[in-house]
Amino acid sequence: MPNLAESRILAAVRATAARTPVAPALVSPRETLSYAALERRAASVAALLTSVEGDVVGLLHPNAPSFASALLGALWAGKTVAVLPWVAPAPLLKLMADEAGFRAVLAAEELAPRAVEAALEPIVAPPDAARTPSAEPPTKPLALDAAVLLYTSGTTGRPKAVALSENNLLANVEGCRVAGEFTADDVMLAILPLFHAFGLTVTLLLPLVLGAKVVLEDRFVPRTSLLSVAAHRVTAMIGVPSQFRLLAREKADVDAASLRLSIAGAERLGARTASAFEQRFGRPLLQGYGATEASPVVSFNRPHNNRPGSVGLPLPNVQVTIRDEMRELSRGDHGEVSIEGPSVMLGYFGQPEATAHKIPGGVLRTGDRGWLDSDGFLYLAGRADDMLKVAGEKIYPAEIERVLEQMEGVEEAAVIGLEDAARGTTLAAFVAARPGATLDPAAVRQACREQLEAAKAPRTITVIEQLPRSPSGKVDKKALLEQAARS
Repeated sequence: MPNLAESRILAAVRATAARTPVAPALVSPRETLSYAALERRAASVAALLTSVEGDVVGLLHPNAPSFASALLGALWAGKTVAVLPWVAPAPLLKLMADEAGFRAVLAAEELAPRAVEAALEPIVAPPDAARTPSAEPPTKPLALDAAVLLYTSGTTGRPKAVALSENNLLANVEGCRVAGEFTADDVMLAILPLFHAFGLTVTLLLPLVLGAKVVLEDRFVPRTSLLSVAAHRVTAMIGVPSQFRLLAREKADVDAASLRLSIAGAERLGARTASAFEQRFGRPLLQGYGATEASPVVSFNRPHNNRPGSVGLPLPNVQVTIRDEMRELSRGDHGEVSIEGPSVMLGYFGQPEATAHKIPGGVLRTGDRGWLDSDGFLYLAGRADDMLKVAGEKIYPAEIERVLEQMEGVEEAAVIGLEDAARGTTLAAFVAARPGATLDPAAVRQACREQLEAAKAPRTITVIEQLPRSPSGKVDKKALLEQAARS
C-alpha cells in the first residue's frame, strides 16, 4: 500500500500500476512505457535522489517518457520540482535556478552540457533506469508546500517561479475531468511542451492521474501528429491556435473520427482558424483560457455548449469575477478577470511582495481584461498591460487583430504600440499572408481605415512571412518591437 506521506499524484500512478500494470501510460516515437515500467523508472530516479541535498531539484527534459519518470521520481523523493524550459539558453537557466535556490537538476543526457554551462549539477538517469532498484526507495513527504515550480516571464521579462501545490494541481485536474468528461479510456495527444502549464497539467498529469494513455510528440510536426491521432485513436488534444491552424492545413488523409475534444488555449483563437479546423475534421475547435498562476485552466467551451468568441464557462471548482480595483462588477461590465478557488497558486516562490500584489486576499488578479455575459461565459478584451493609449483613447490590440484576421488573404496579425516623439503612441501591425495570397500593405491599411475608428487604424502595416513565437507558442511581441526598432 502507498505510504501515507506519498505524493497523491505519484499514488494515483502507482495505483494504476498495481491494478493494470501492462496498461500503456506513455507512448513516444522511441518507446512505449506501461504503468508498471513508469513506476519502476520513477523508483530509480527516487533512488538517485536519496543523497541529493536541498528541497528543490530542477527538471530539464524534453517531451519524452523520461520527463514523467523524473517528475514522479522527484516527488517520490520528497523534492519540489522546478520545471525548466529545455529550450532555454544557459544564462536563463542559471537565472531560474538562482530564483528558486537549487543546483541539482535531473537532466536528459543531451541537455547535461547546457546544465553544466548554467553552473548546475546535472543528474542523468542511466540507460538501465527501467530496472527496479535493489531496494524500493522510501516515499518521503514534500519538504515544502510546493510540488512544482513553473516559470513565467511576466511583463518584466524576469522569470518568476510560480509555486503550485499538489492540491492546486489536483484541483485543476479534477475540474478539467468534470468539465471535459475525461475518463481512463481517453487518449491524450501531448503537442505542447511539458514545461508549459497547460502541457504539464492537462496533457500529462490529467491522463496519468486517471490511468489514461498519453501520446507524446517530441516536437510538433502536423503530419506526424495527425498520423498519431489515427494510429492511437486519440480522443483529446490541447494546443495553441497556431498548431491547430497548421493541422487544419495539413493535407494528409487520416481518420480523425476518434477525436472528441480539441481545445486551443494560451492566446486568442482566430475565427478563421476555428472555422478551418471544423471544416477539415468535422469537430469544433474550442477556445479555452488559463494562467500559470491558476494551475492553469480557468475556463473552456464544451462541445455541447460552445459560444464562439468567448473562452467558455469556468471550471466547476473555479470562481471567476470581473473587478475594478478589487471591487466586483456586474455581468456585462468590463474589468480585470479575477480568479478564486483551490487551484490558485501558493504564490511566487521567495517573492512575498509580488505574491501579495498578485493574490490579495486569495483572489488572483490575472492582469487580463474581460467581461462575463448573462450566462456566465467569459470574454477577453486583452491584457491590461497590452492596453495602449492612442489619441487619448484606450485601445486593446486584440480588437484590431481580430479585424485584420477577417480580411481577405490575412492568415494572422499582431499589433504593437510604438512611441513617437511627435504623435505619442502609434499603432504598428504585422500581418502574415495566407498560403498562396499576396498582401498589399497600402490596401490593408486602407481597409483598416474603413473598418476601424481613426485612432484604432494602424499607422504602419508590415507583411512578414510568419509571426515570431515564444517557446510556449505565443506570439512574441517583444521580438516585433525589436524588429520595429531596427527598421
